[in-house]
Amino acid sequence: MKELLKLNRFFYKYKGTILLGVLFLVGANAFLVWIPIIIRETIDSVEEYYEATGELKQSVWEILLSPQAGTMLLTNSAYLMLAVVIYGFLLYATRQTLIVTSRKIEFDLRNEIFDKIQRLPQSFYASNKTGDVYVRATEDIQRVREYFGPAFMYTIQTISRSAIIITIMIMVSPTLTLWALLPLPVLSVFAYWVSGFIHRRSNEIQEQYAELAGRANEAFSSIRLIKAYSREDYEAERFRKESEIYRKKKLRLDIVESLFHPMLSLLIGISIVLVIWQGGVMVIDGIITVGNIAEFIIYVTYLTWPVASLGYTINLIQRSAASQERIAKMMRTPDEINDDEETDFEVSEIKGDIEFDSVSFRYPGAETLAVDRVSFSIKAGQTAAFVGKTGSGKTSLVQLLPRLFDPVAGTIRIDGTDIKKIPLGLLRKSIGFVPQDTFLFSDTIGENISFGVEKVTQQEIEKAAEQAQVLDNIKEFDKQFDTVLGERGITLSGGQKQRTSIARALIRKAPIVILDDSLSAVDTKTEYAILQHLRKELSKQTSIIISHRISSVKDADIIFVLRDGSIIEKGTHEELLLTAGFYSNMNKKQLLEQELAEL
Repeated sequence: MKELLKLNRFFYKYKGTILLGVLFLVGANAFLVWIPIIIRETIDSVEEYYEATGELKQSVWEILLSPQAGTMLLTNSAYLMLAVVIYGFLLYATRQTLIVTSRKIEFDLRNEIFDKIQRLPQSFYASNKTGDVYVRATEDIQRVREYFGPAFMYTIQTISRSAIIITIMIMVSPTLTLWALLPLPVLSVFAYWVSGFIHRRSNEIQEQYAELAGRANEAFSSIRLIKAYSREDYEAERFRKESEIYRKKKLRLDIVESLFHPMLSLLIGISIVLVIWQGGVMVIDGIITVGNIAEFIIYVTYLTWPVASLGYTINLIQRSAASQERIAKMMRTPDEINDDEETDFEVSEIKGDIEFDSVSFRYPGAETLAVDRVSFSIKAGQTAAFVGKTGSGKTSLVQLLPRLFDPVAGTIRIDGTDIKKIPLGLLRKSIGFVPQDTFLFSDTIGENISFGVEKVTQQEIEKAAEQAQVLDNIKEFDKQFDTVLGERGITLSGGQKQRTSIARALIRKAPIVILDDSLSAVDTKTEYAILQHLRKELSKQTSIIISHRISSVKDADIIFVLRDGSIIEKGTHEELLLTAGFYSNMNKKQLLEQELAEL
């Protein structure tokens, strides 16, 4: 509940609209209690008129059709209709203010949380499942909205309606009011017990729902692999087990909720019985009238919804609290990588000189260093390449440049400035990054290529596609650049996805371009054509190429050979061949493999 109360700042933001909605709701309840008063006066007036005229002289219909009684009934009916109409209008106005405001707060919350999700460090995603993050950004926010909407509205309605009705009941008869409200303490104790149970179970249910959503998301993302290995039944069984756990936890909560409402009905029924019994005794004693009994029965009935909604409101608040605790846990995660007081916002341009000075890096939670005291420099406009075995630290090294991670030791400089002092936005906009794990959005090919730029022409999109050797493939599609890709670019082949990703990096015209093993899915001929275009187009840009193929890096200005996170060799292709070291042996093996493949 503590985390939920922190969100009350949104009440202050929309205080004007919320106050107006509260006034509408209080006004609606004021007109609602006018209805039983009119009914009581009508019953008492008819009874008085009946006693005055005599039971034996006129029939009931003759009394009702008499001018005096008819005028009284017509007037009271008009008042009754007016009260109902005004009540309905004020209730409509209430929902249009309070519920609409809750949607605005939901909009603010969703944007705030999504912004936080994008700023969270890579370490967060390494330790949290995608499904769990997705549920926090969708289902949990929806439940938190209920605190500002239905829960708040029903709370105000319960307080205002109960206060007005109980006040009027006491004014009419304190004794009968006491009898009518006698079951309420039992209800309060029961509601308190239910609220604690609901809070615990709601938290467990949301955690399990996140597991279920994560399992489904993982299955959908890897559907081709599942089909290829014929594991549909296996995945279905895993999902069934998670779903069964969710079902059992949900049923445990539903059992308590299903007991709550019959208990409410029972207590309200007891209140009505007590009103009729004690009210009848008081009518015989001449303390109250028959109209008062009818009035009290309606009051008790009116209290049914506030009392019934108490359980519903408690349920909503507890579910909102459970969801907000999950969101707050994520929101408390430090960004780790952002602009701070050391940032030099006067830096407005990056040329491309890169220097690593004794840089070391360890992944969060890992014991060994992925990068160990690496030092090197790359001049602006140069093409540098990093080669080495899988796990040698190539990808880890280049992820430090756009500050996807920060090193644990050492300094990285661009144009002589520590990258921690360069505005993060400027740094990342100045780097065209093609990651090892190619990702394409479920959008058109054109939108995927132009993803990293604000404004772009069709000619620029086509030029970038041509440079990446994917233009001919795109033109084969019926809608060409307007072709909508499947999830994660499933419509394209592996090589086409890589080349589309390269086009996305090239169109940015960034001073630094990083190609992280981005040609692994293309054939040697296509690779050669792409590299030729890149050398021509990127002649004035600093280029970093990571590859396990010697053919991809042999024309680089400088080549760094990595092993176990350290640079063990560096030089040009020709220089490294002369050393007869790791690079030379690697080259011989690949040439031999190529010759064998051609046989």
